[in-house]
Amino acid sequence: MFLTQSELAELTERKRKGEQIAWLKANGYHFATGANGHARVMREHVHARLCGGNVAAAPVTLEPNWGAM
Repeated sequence: MFLTQSELAELTERKRKGEQIAWLKANGYHFATGANGHARVMREHVHARLCGGNVAAAPVTLEPNWGAM
């Protein structure tokens, strides 16, 4: 679900949480801050960014796709 602290350090090339957060902001990564002040980055978000995919989630549709019929 979330990157581990070692994965976050590898991504940002920073060890200190404040520097990691600054790097994430500067590079446009979405993150939340945990109760301990560390950045919480979704693994799927990083995968989408590094693979060139769309970062935004696809909209959820509750109606059937009538055009497919």
